[in-house]
Amino acid sequence: MRIRAYAVMKPGGPAEPFEYDADLGPDDVLVRITHRSIARGDVQAIDDDWGDTRYPLVPCHEMVGVVERAGAQVAHLRPGDRVGVGYQLRACFACPHCLRGTEQFCARQVVVAVNGYGGLAEHVVVDGRFAFAIPPALDSAASTPLFSSGVTVYSGIAHASLPERSRVAVLGVGGLGALALRFLVAMGHTVSGLSHSPAKRAMVKALGAEFIDSADLSAMTERRATFDFILSTLNVPFDLDACVRLLTPEGQLCVVASPLQPVSFSLGALYDYGRRRIYGNYVGSRADSVRMLELAAAKHIQPPVEVMPLSRANEAIARVRNREVEGRVVLEGGA
Repeated sequence: MRIRAYAVMKPGGPAEPFEYDADLGPDDVLVRITHRSIARGDVQAIDDDWGDTRYPLVPCHEMVGVVERAGAQVAHLRPGDRVGVGYQLRACFACPHCLRGTEQFCARQVVVAVNGYGGLAEHVVVDGRFAFAIPPALDSAASTPLFSSGVTVYSGIAHASLPERSRVAVLGVGGLGALALRFLVAMGHTVSGLSHSPAKRAMVKALGAEFIDSADLSAMTERRATFDFILSTLNVPFDLDACVRLLTPEGQLCVVASPLQPVSFSLGALYDYGRRRIYGNYVGSRADSVRMLELAAAKHIQPPVEVMPLSRANEAIARVRNREVEGRVVLEGGA
C-alpha cells in the first residue's frame, strides 16, 4: 500500500509531501493517524542533533489514530479501535530482552527517525503489539504526548520502586518535566519542581508541587540530602554534583533526557556517607505503557496541547525549534 506523508530530506530542512510503500504483515495494524505531536525530540531528529537520523525522515514519534485494518494474527485490536503509537514500531520478540518484557532494548527494534517512518503522515503501519488501546476517559489530542514523553517519565519513576509518600523532585519542568510532576503527584508523593525560570512557578504550584528556584544557591543548599528521588528532564548542561547532593543517602537520580554537551561529575558524591544511584531510562516497555495509560485515565493526567492542522506542520516545527510553545503542539487531521 502507498502511505502519504510529509518528509524532511536533509538536516534542518522543511517537511514536504512524500510517499512510501508499506506492507501489512500478519501481526501489523494500519492506523489512520488523527493526531501527532511535535516534540523537541522530533526537532532534534530533523536537525540530526544526535547524528543518527536517516533521511528522508518522516518525523513525529507520538501519534493517536484509528485502526483501519488488522493483520490475520492480531486478536486484541479491530477496525475502529482508537490507539496510540509511540517511538517504537517493532521488536523481534525473540531476543532475551523481548522475552523478559523489556522489548524497548531489543537490538533489532524499529524506531521513528532511525529506521522507521513516523506520524507526520496520513497512516502508519505498526506491529499491533505497539499500538495501545486508549481508555475512553482520555482525549485524543491531549493524550498524544503520553505515548513517548508520558511512558518515558512513567517508566523512569516506576523503576525507582519508591515507597509511598516519598520526597521527590523533577529537574526541569518543560514538557517532560510537567508530565513527570503530574504522575508523581498522582502517585501520592511529596513533589518539588526545580527550575531556573521563575515563570514556571505558577504552573508548578498549580500541579500540586513546590517550586524551587534552581538558580537560588541558598534554596538549593537548604534542601541538601532532602530527596529520595530526582528525575532529570534537562537537555542542557547542568550541575550534576549539586543535584546529587540533594539526594538522601540512598537516594536515586534518573536521567531521561541528555544534554548535547558533556556533563562533569565527581564520583565520590555517590558514596559520600551514602549509597546513591544514578540511572538512565529509555522510553518504556509495553507493560509500562499499559500501566501508564491506566494511571492517566484514573487520575485525568493529560498535558496541555495546542492543536493545529497538519497542513501547518512546518510552522509548528519552527515554533517548537524556537521555543515559542507552552505545552505541546499537536497536529490534527490528514494531508
